[in-house]
Amino acid sequence: MRKTAGRCAVSMSAAAALLAACGGSQPPIVPGAMPQSRAAAEPADRGRSWMLPEAKSKDLLYVVYPTQASEGYIDAYSYPQGVLEGQITGLSNPGGDCTDASGDVYVTNGDPSGHSIVEFAHGGTKPIRTLLEPGTNPFSCAVDPANGDLAVTNYGTSAGQGASIAVYRKAKGKPRIYTDSNFLNYAYCTYDNADDLFVDGKYPGGYETPIVAELPHGGKSLLTLNLNDEIGWLSGVQWDKKYLAVGQAIKPYILRFRISGTTGTLVGSTPLTDATDAFQFVFARNKVIVANVWFYDRYEFETDVLVYNYPRGGNSTQRIAYKIGGSELDSVALSPKPQNGLR
Repeated sequence: MRKTAGRCAVSMSAAAALLAACGGSQPPIVPGAMPQSRAAAEPADRGRSWMLPEAKSKDLLYVVYPTQASEGYIDAYSYPQGVLEGQITGLSNPGGDCTDASGDVYVTNGDPSGHSIVEFAHGGTKPIRTLLEPGTNPFSCAVDPANGDLAVTNYGTSAGQGASIAVYRKAKGKPRIYTDSNFLNYAYCTYDNADDLFVDGKYPGGYETPIVAELPHGGKSLLTLNLNDEIGWLSGVQWDKKYLAVGQAIKPYILRFRISGTTGTLVGSTPLTDATDAFQFVFARNKVIVANVWFYDRYEFETDVLVYNYPRGGNSTQRIAYKIGGSELDSVALSPKPQNGLR
């Protein structure tokens, strides 16, 4: 389970890999150094779920804040405007989120009484589908843009119990379960343009040594990738329409790899200069949107969502969802508005 005191209190969102990130002081992000939305610094009112009527006609950035006992919530911001458009409440220990081609949002819900994946329509506040998740600690998800398959990683326990990848055909029914002895835990996942699924996680024997693998379309087992540049810390993975993008949480940056067979060749790096503890990220045209946390100490922190030019990187061009304390920001997903007003 996550502890809401922050990643350094060992959240299942990034597990012990994040402990080293919290040991020393880090330079804070200076407020005012980048554009900040009017609603970004306002405290969240975690009562009933709500959404502005005009939210359904906008691209929405869904930001997940995990807490337990049905106090977890998701803020929805218009993108790129960065205005708070709504909030979904009543979630129990939500973790990752992802979206499909129609803009529906899927959230991994880590309620100890029954793990699940909850689906919301774009701009909606009531679940339209709930999938029971057979693994332990559902962590992140990805939707195949071509066929609608939903992949969910189950981080598992610290000993690897319940760790798996679940793939739901067209995001329905019972999933097909995949495991691999090279993985102790599974973390982030993404699909490429050819329906191949990529996932990262932890080796059984290494302290925090990440492993990256591919489940080819139609394949029955994972293929471990040999990357020609060191991946130092477990972090997000995304397909940028051409390359596999692998994040690095500490002194954050994103590595881009050309994948050929089981070989990954480094083709470039995107520095996230003013981020401090970055994990999940998503792409939006020529931008990358990054969930970021800065720890004052073990229990005091700030959270925000930073937007960078991609692949150039450098300093962020926009700050969204800036908050002091409260619940730790865990994941971001971009939901496109339905075309022609249709879902």
